[in-house]
Amino acid sequence: MNRRPGRRLFGLDAERSLQLAGIVAAVVLAVVVNVLAARHFRRWDWTTGKLYTLSPATLATVRGLQEPVQIWVLLGGGDPLEQSIKQLLVSYTAETNKLDVHYVDPDRDFVALQDVRKRFNIDVDHTAQGRIVTDAIMVVARGDRHWFLLPSDMFEVAGEDTHAKPREEQAITGAIRHVLGGERLKVCFTQGHGELALDRVSADGLGVLRDILEKNNYEPVSVDTTEPNAHEPFNGCALAIIAHPLGPFTREEEARLRTYLLQGGNLLAAIGPINGNGESGMSPPGIADALAPFGVALDEDWVFEMDARLAIPQRMNAQFVVKPKEHPITAGLGPAADGTPGLPRVVVHMARSLHRVDKPDAVPVDLLVTSDASFGMRNIAGAADWKDVPEKRPQDPGGPLAIAMASERPKVAPHAVHGPRVVVIGSGGVMLQANWREERASRGAAILVENAIAWLAAKPEIVDVPSKAEVAAGIKISDGDRVEVRNYVLFFLPGAVAFLGIAVAIARRATERRPRRDGGARRSPGAGAGRSPDAGDAGDASGTEDAAPKSEGS
Repeated sequence: MNRRPGRRLFGLDAERSLQLAGIVAAVVLAVVVNVLAARHFRRWDWTTGKLYTLSPATLATVRGLQEPVQIWVLLGGGDPLEQSIKQLLVSYTAETNKLDVHYVDPDRDFVALQDVRKRFNIDVDHTAQGRIVTDAIMVVARGDRHWFLLPSDMFEVAGEDTHAKPREEQAITGAIRHVLGGERLKVCFTQGHGELALDRVSADGLGVLRDILEKNNYEPVSVDTTEPNAHEPFNGCALAIIAHPLGPFTREEEARLRTYLLQGGNLLAAIGPINGNGESGMSPPGIADALAPFGVALDEDWVFEMDARLAIPQRMNAQFVVKPKEHPITAGLGPAADGTPGLPRVVVHMARSLHRVDKPDAVPVDLLVTSDASFGMRNIAGAADWKDVPEKRPQDPGGPLAIAMASERPKVAPHAVHGPRVVVIGSGGVMLQANWREERASRGAAILVENAIAWLAAKPEIVDVPSKAEVAAGIKISDGDRVEVRNYVLFFLPGAVAFLGIAVAIARRATERRPRRDGGARRSPGAGAGRSPDAGDAGDASGTEDAAPKSEGS
């Protein structure tokens, strides 16, 4: 049969030519679309709280970058923050080419992790499951300036512990701003009175706190206020810390400290009873005039807690749990030994009490208090020979007693973030390094010190980056819920499956053994093949009748 040839184009018939042209057009269209998408990149944020939509302040920050900024993300693939931070950083890098982001999985990229760890002095540890964890999950750096971000910087637990407010954008934008300008806040630790040493990691040192401050972008330094030429020992200090002194300050040192505070300085003083040769067995710390403008005064006593729920008998009731009062410094601390479970409690040792003095420009606030059963012993002469808890005397004040107080004066300049602030803790033991090695339930003293430093320094917050809406961060499971889940997983669900399998097996076996209801014999597969039923029946009958006579005749 003859086929009429079709029209040909470039040696091909028309149909194949159109197919080829369509493929070429599709490739060209795909290239054009990709080029346009690369030049006009845009992401759609479909999350409920617009978690990955950058605020105007962040857009202004990243679009105004003139120098490259490096970001190291130290999170593994199994970390719940990893995907959220990665998606947010995609929004950052879409607005500028000055951000250089590096992702380092601590569990896989060992060489890269070691490089970052040595470069920025980051601690690395292993969990019980063998996973590697770091104390900083992100590092933002520009030149020789860097800023650490911790897991606590990325979210804020809101109300219930099952919900949280994401703070990734505030943290990352704040870190970028800090490495672009501004100086690290200098924290000055006094020396010369037997204080805990900043450069020691032993029991009488502050090495752990120093590392924490450095990783939180402070600059901790030691200041010897006893030197004869130390006329302005706190010059340039954003915060002064007196950590567990064993001797008093001189009048000259006290005057310099007072001048520093009234000019806008801040002070954290952790001072317990100081042994002395006086009639009471104690010596005053020598900073009363410096604290007076803030309405705070230190008592010359030694506090004992007689409430059995709060006292630690092995320490003669001189070590005990205190009750935090509501304040930003005490946020996240448990009220007492019998308080809310899961919150760390504050334990103090060898504490003195505090009291208010009337100053109209300052309003001191109690931070820690004892119970009604406590008392402050005014005379501790001969305490080295005590064998048991001393008895309260008539001159000894009874509880509740204030163990820690905070106070703030008016601003000294309009542009100041806040006025001069002081936090006074009547126990030097809260500064001991052992507090940072306690389990979370007993780590309250360390948290108290860290919160006090943050409140005193008060780094300017990025107020123009709005907070995100709360998101579900988990479910709250009690011990009873865990037992119930375990029973369901280990017993109820496997038992239900096994019961169902046994029931199906019994039903099938019963069906296979059941007799046929028609009662007929089973016919062989080949019986009657090729014949009609009538013919087969007739043939069978005739065959039977013919066979009978023959049988008889024979």
